[in-house]
Amino acid sequence: MDRREAPPESLAACSRCTTPLQDFAPPLQTLFRCEDCHHVDHRCATCILTAHHDRPFDRLWKWSIELGFWEKQTLADVGYVWHVGHGNGGVCDINASPSRSITILHEHGIMDLPVRFCQCLGADPEPAQLLKHGCWPATWKTPSTAITLNAMRTYHGLELQGQLNVHDYMAHLRRMTDGVAPDRVKDRYREFNNSMREFRQVRARRRHGVPLGARPRKGEMAVLCPACPQPHINMRPGWQDREPAYRYLDALHYSIDGNFHLGSNAKPTDPDDFALSEGAAYFVSVKDFQTYLQKSPEPEKESSVCNQFGAMGQGKYKGKLSGVVALTCRHMFLLPSSIVDLVGGEKYRYTDFALVSGLQAYLCLLLLFGTYDIHCQYIINLRKRLRDQFGVVLDELDSIVSAELPEIVAGIGKYHLCMHKGECRYKHSLHFLPGSCMTDGETLERIWAVTNAIARRTKEMSAGHRIDVLNDHYSDLNVRRVHGMVDALLDKLQTADEMATAAADYLNNVESTLEDVKLREWRAVETDWKAKVVDIKQHKGLENPYEPSRDINLTSEEIVQQLQMEIAQGDQPEQAGDVAMIQNALTILQQRKKLRKQVTAFDGTEKARSRLATQVNDFRDKAIACREKCEARIEPAVKTAVSLVDASKQRGSFPMRDRTDDCASGLRESLDAAAEPNDAPSSGTRMGGKTSRKHKTVADMLRNLDELQIPLPSDYHSAVRAQSSMTDFIKIERALREAEANDALDALRLQLTTYLSLEVRKTQGEGVIHNTIGDRRLQEKRVAIDAAKRRYREVYHLLCVLGMPKKHRRYRPLKDEDCKPFTLLMGEQRLGDSYKLPTWIWGDFTFAQKLGTGQIKNFVDDAARAHWFRHNALKTRWEEEVNIRLEEMWRTATFFAVQEAQWLEYAKDWECLGSSGTCVAARRCVHG
Repeated sequence: MDRREAPPESLAACSRCTTPLQDFAPPLQTLFRCEDCHHVDHRCATCILTAHHDRPFDRLWKWSIELGFWEKQTLADVGYVWHVGHGNGGVCDINASPSRSITILHEHGIMDLPVRFCQCLGADPEPAQLLKHGCWPATWKTPSTAITLNAMRTYHGLELQGQLNVHDYMAHLRRMTDGVAPDRVKDRYREFNNSMREFRQVRARRRHGVPLGARPRKGEMAVLCPACPQPHINMRPGWQDREPAYRYLDALHYSIDGNFHLGSNAKPTDPDDFALSEGAAYFVSVKDFQTYLQKSPEPEKESSVCNQFGAMGQGKYKGKLSGVVALTCRHMFLLPSSIVDLVGGEKYRYTDFALVSGLQAYLCLLLLFGTYDIHCQYIINLRKRLRDQFGVVLDELDSIVSAELPEIVAGIGKYHLCMHKGECRYKHSLHFLPGSCMTDGETLERIWAVTNAIARRTKEMSAGHRIDVLNDHYSDLNVRRVHGMVDALLDKLQTADEMATAAADYLNNVESTLEDVKLREWRAVETDWKAKVVDIKQHKGLENPYEPSRDINLTSEEIVQQLQMEIAQGDQPEQAGDVAMIQNALTILQQRKKLRKQVTAFDGTEKARSRLATQVNDFRDKAIACREKCEARIEPAVKTAVSLVDASKQRGSFPMRDRTDDCASGLRESLDAAAEPNDAPSSGTRMGGKTSRKHKTVADMLRNLDELQIPLPSDYHSAVRAQSSMTDFIKIERALREAEANDALDALRLQLTTYLSLEVRKTQGEGVIHNTIGDRRLQEKRVAIDAAKRRYREVYHLLCVLGMPKKHRRYRPLKDEDCKPFTLLMGEQRLGDSYKLPTWIWGDFTFAQKLGTGQIKNFVDDAARAHWFRHNALKTRWEEEVNIRLEEMWRTATFFAVQEAQWLEYAKDWECLGSSGTCVAARRCVHG
């Protein structure tokens, strides 16, 4: 860069034409270089003008002999005059008037340039001559400002991709012109803003083959989705006769949602301003919408059957317009004529008009799949509202043919589903609704995430300008989706095919472990449920087959009752007392852990010391009594077992278990995973004062808690546990430890689910106080999650000690990546779960067939039933996704073929009319 700034080697003559610089006028007795050309030599004024005959907007640098550096120049400063109108750039001999200075905005800055127009007989008007030379006139009579098409295309691309506003782009051009004093450069914000509005409209008309001056039809300038069913364009012949079970293939899958960012501020604007794309793109007809609001009756306010959602008009809204409500298809295409401006809340009458207007092109379909945040409430009286509202005004609406919509299957987006009451979730869940495929119903949320960035601009715009800018952005989003449609469908089909195969394999494996009678019964229930759930009139009293009818795991009390019942029916009924004894011991051990945490957190006050001392003494009394009972029952069996152990094995801590014994038994991995951090106080004690007394109190209490040991079967050496005298006690403790494992897993699932909820809640607010509180709660949840993981790992290790095989079908080593929410219950369903195979907890149900009648049998049957229903639905949704992706591929290919034929026909017509440029543009549309 410094070399480019070096001065000319000689100022005697031009290095290119060898003309002495003294022959030029004093201001031009120097050399010039061009910032935008690739040549590096320095040239005189004549050579630089000759080289830039067809490059009038290049930026020049002039060597200042007095100042000793390069100064900015324009070609006009060197004497350049731009002759327009003649194809070869020649001078018009007819025009004898002096050149006129025109302000030119180009991609490198702003400049004043002398322009001489052609005045030959039959010459185009001045604006047309500028357009011919690649400049857009700011006015259409006698333009004094023009903008290069390259500058407009550059801004348009930045606007669509990065949501750049006109003000910032103009500030950029002014700084490019003068980086020191940009305010001294002419401000052409108004001219550029108005020209861009015209430019967008012309581009949109060219894209859709709508001639300038012609009034476009309703939705004609909207980009359609090639994969969705477009009647009379891309649907299979005879689609009306398809079997009812496969009608979802010909259904339009759409979503409704409101956005309160895209409103309009209450500020004075031009009341006569109107959109150039009025009614022709994505917004509804303003005239028809106003007629509808004025003449149709306000629907009665409906009481909520679910939660009080903002989409039901709850909350406060401000501004002339509070936002929009819109419709989109499952491929993220905004539907034509489907966006309605909101005044106040997201009231039903606004959404009703958006729905009816957006679905006008799809009235001949037999089925629609719709998702809306509040569909559980919105769909109930929809058809009554449409009859009442449109019945009195339909004849006056040019854009609405009918308000009689096809059958609608009402779903709720997967992200919003968890915010509804439990009875709403399974009736409107896209996981379970037949024919919903793998649609998530949240496509508009993704669109809002992009277009919300332009809300700060559109809030300040006039009414018509705002609609034109939003229409342009929505068309760009749709166009980009069209360009990527083929690759997207191929990727989606591959994923769907893989997941359908995996889901089918998993379900087949589960079904092979279930009884045929149960499967037939469940399939009959599912068939009946699917027939009713698609009809809102049959939702009342509809049961939920996708959740167990009780808690997902048995409690310790239920396990104890089951063991006692089994023992009472056996040959040794006296063992029923052993169950209660060992259960009591386990309870006391858990109490000791809780007490240790309380003692460790001791704050040093006398009140807390007294309370803890009482609790420790009570614990010791219970522990002593429990230990005496355990010793009385277990000790004889231990002595018998010890007598049978070879003396060579009686080393170390024998007969008690230690780390060496666990490692020798192959339990090192589970032992290391179960290692618990030391919660004892620091050994270092400060001298004197309250701190030393506090540490002494804590140490004394911990010693009192730990010195009382209650020996259980799992505490003894592996050689002792292997003896037959210990078998019954080990069986009892293992069964009770399994209940503890169930409790630990339940606690872990709960903590993980609430942790995710807190994460979502944190993202929904802002500010230091909100984030600080959120971080503290998340940290508390992380501590609780770690505690639950440690607890399960401890119990898992003890189960292994008690003889549980390492490859147990239900209890497995718990890895950190396994610690994700369990989705047996509706409230724990998470986005993305459909792409994951189930966890190891529910994979095999053969044990259910071996159970007798009772609570455990009922529990396992409920869990197996809910699990089968869920994964049968998952398999069906993936199979539907494969089918619909194949159908969408066929529709896309057909759509493109129709579009190709249509554009070639346009090209032929325009060629016959002598419009060769329009003909070429039409042929280019065929090939992208």
